[in-house]
Amino acid sequence: MLPIHLDLGFTQIYFYEGIYFLISIVLGIWWAKVRVEKYGGKVEKFEGLVVWSIVGALIGARLSHYVFWQSDVFFENPGIIFSPTGAGNSITGGLVGGMLGGYFYVKRNNMNYWEYFSLLSPGVLLGQAVGRIGCFLNGDAYGTATNSFLGVQFPRYATTIPSFETEYRLSSPSWESTTGLPGQTETLSAPVHPTQLYEMFGDVVLILIVLWVFKKIWDTDKKSPLIFFIHTGGYSLLRFGLEYIRADKEGVTMFGMSNLQMALLLYGLFTIGYATKYFLNKRPKKGT
Repeated sequence: MLPIHLDLGFTQIYFYEGIYFLISIVLGIWWAKVRVEKYGGKVEKFEGLVVWSIVGALIGARLSHYVFWQSDVFFENPGIIFSPTGAGNSITGGLVGGMLGGYFYVKRNNMNYWEYFSLLSPGVLLGQAVGRIGCFLNGDAYGTATNSFLGVQFPRYATTIPSFETEYRLSSPSWESTTGLPGQTETLSAPVHPTQLYEMFGDVVLILIVLWVFKKIWDTDKKSPLIFFIHTGGYSLLRFGLEYIRADKEGVTMFGMSNLQMALLLYGLFTIGYATKYFLNKRPKKGT
């Protein structure tokens, strides 16, 4: 793991993971463009689609974090969602915001949303997977304490970039969350579930499923929303399960589930129903 603080001279951003997000965005855009070019999409519209999607994702990620996790801070100062040094981005909100931004762009340009989502989906999932690797390196989105062999220990202190000095005045959230388990002089957290890596592997599995389905339907049904529902529904169910071992789970209401989990479960079940209906409708009928 390599948690860092970014020293900009005039201010410091503590436990900064924007570098990892930038890498994930670049890789995701690269693969998405390759697919648009390969499968006959409107390459000249690609940059606009990316810009709208990224702006929507950034706003959605920040807004979702503050509304659902730090609502008191948001309502005291709504402008914090535009602060470059403010902490907090929600991947769930980022996905929703990015999809909405992309939707508005393709509709304004008379493009089919489902078609372009099918083209971009693997690139988006790649960005999600790389982003979670960044979360792991930074010690963010960590899991609950565990005694299993899967447990990992996160560093207590981060390194300041570009001076490469260790900052001893601030402990990492993962170390703080397991206070009482490690000794106060320890420089590593207690073992916790690496939920970031669990999610990364889940994203890779979704990539493989999407690529397989794309190959099956692209030539005959380019405008099908099936890949949209596989991508978003698959991620919803993945995140629903991981919430049970996320250390930052909040807002538990019923059946041990948070409001976010209930929404994810309901949406995931809906997408399963849609995919089942799609395949049943595509099945050859008797006598034809």
